[in-house]
Parts: sequence; structure tokens; C-alpha cells
Amino acid sequence: MSAKRRRTDLDRAAVFEAILGDLGGAPEEERSVGTVPIDEIVYNERQPRQFLDPIALAQLTTSIRERGVLEPVLVRRVGDRYELVAGERRTRAAREAGLDRVPAIVLELDDREALEISIMENLQREDLNAVEETEAVLQLLQLSLELDRAGTLALLNELIQEARGRAGQDRFAEAQKAAAAALFERLGRFTPASFLANRVPILTFPEELLEAVRSGRLAFTKAQALARVEDAHERQRLLDEAIQEQLSLSQIRRRITEVRADVVVERTLGDEVIERMNATRRLLQRKHVARLDDARLGELRGLLDRVVALIETEPA
Repeated sequence: MSAKRRRTDLDRAAVFEAILGDLGGAPEEERSVGTVPIDEIVYNERQPRQFLDPIALAQLTTSIRERGVLEPVLVRRVGDRYELVAGERRTRAAREAGLDRVPAIVLELDDREALEISIMENLQREDLNAVEETEAVLQLLQLSLELDRAGTLALLNELIQEARGRAGQDRFAEAQKAAAAALFERLGRFTPASFLANRVPILTFPEELLEAVRSGRLAFTKAQALARVEDAHERQRLLDEAIQEQLSLSQIRRRITEVRADVVVERTLGDEVIERMNATRRLLQRKHVARLDDARLGELRGLLDRVVALIETEPA
């Protein structure tokens, strides 16, 4: 019911076109759409997508119950089972919908080819979060260039320096540089410069921000703003407020500015003055002041007048 591509003849461009929906272009002898039992499909733990939105998954499940699986998944044979290359959400939703089989294209792929196709397929979709997308692009670059993470970032930096007219260190072959540039052009989402400047730094964000972005609770741009808050306690407090109150980016930036202003005040006044101010504020409650007799209340008014005068008076 399905035909396998020979590994030596694998045409990645054709496969990617198939992934993107142009299934009519490949010769019939190279691929065919059949069905495979869901119980024989195993999920790929290395795939870029780590978070599945439960609401979106429920909506897809409803759609599959009504209309079936409209787009075949991609699988490869691993022993007596099928490993999923692309289409995890469709497979999970089909299983939830009670289907026994799903339409599938079976490809003969090695580990590297399977991962490359899985990454590319996910990058062509719009619902990867920024953390997953960044990781996916880096994985794809590493696979294509046969470099580790550090080497890949160094190559991108060299590409950027050359684009700015600065001499590079010539650490990498021209073929590798051309392959990296071609991959960014194919993706059409970033340039090497924009990816290195705006996306790679997200991987160094505090874990609580990464988790919030992965789970879809916080937008990438908001995480960028919060990552600049150095105090871990204040950053967590602002993160909680941003999620619970659904703060906009401008609101988050205003609160960050307020936090920084408070930090400056604390450094200027010192711990002892701030502690005494807080203690005085706790004492100046209505229930405490109401207990004072007229004489002591009059003295308090005089003291408050002096405090106001001291604060409002410009220094000489």
C-alpha cells in the first residue's frame, strides 16, 4: 500500500514540497498514500515541537471526527513499527477521535534525514513557539553544516562580519557559508544577522521565561523585556503579573521602569532609611491614629507638616 524511496535517491526538495502540500508532483513509483495502523506508530522524541496546545488539539480532534484526516502523515519503518516523521498532532488527534488507521506516506530515511525533514516540516507551520522555532533552526543548521552548536554560531557571526565588509577569520569553507545562507533564504523568516541578534539570545533566558513561552502563556517579545530584569524575585513577580493580568508589552515595560526606579531609590536611601519608612507607614493607619488624644494628635499634625516641608523643599 505504500512505496519507499531508496535512500541514495532521496530528493529532499521533492519531499519538502510534499510536506508543504504539493503531493501531486512526485512520481507514483516513488511514493503513494496508504494507511497505517495508529497502534503501530511511535512518536519521535527528537522532533522540534515540545508543546501541544490542548485547545488546538481538541479542535483538531473534532475536525477529524467530522471530516477525517485530510493530510497524510509522514512515517518511516523502524523495526516492526512506524516512527512518525511529521504529523504528530494529526496522529494524536486521530487516536483521540477513535480512528484505527491514518493516511500516511512511508519513506525510507536514516536518522539524520528523518530529523531534517521533521524540523523543516515544523518550520513551515505557523504555530511553533519562538523557543521551539529557534531550536529547530539551529538543529537544521547543525545538520546541514555538520557543525556543533558553537561552530554553527561562529559561522553565522563570520557571515555577518563579511556582509558588513569586515574581514572574517576564514575558519569555515565557502561551501558551508553558502549552505547556511541558502538555508536562511529558503526559510524566508530570518537573515543570519536577525536570527543571531534577535532569536539566539532567547536560549539564555531564565528557565521560567522559556517555559512560559513554550507553553504559549507569554509572547516572545514580552519574555525579551522581562529577561532584562536582573533581580530574580522581581522578574518572577512581573512574569506572574504579566500572565495573570494579560499585560500588554507596553504595560510590562512601564512596570519594569517602575521596578528599576524603586531599585535606584533603595540604593540612594539605604536599607535603614527604607526600613524606618516602612515601619512608619505601618503605624500611620487610621486605627492607630484614632487612639490618640487631642494633644498627641496635634503633635502628629505638626510632625507631618514638617515631613512634608522637608520633602517639598528644594535643596540649596
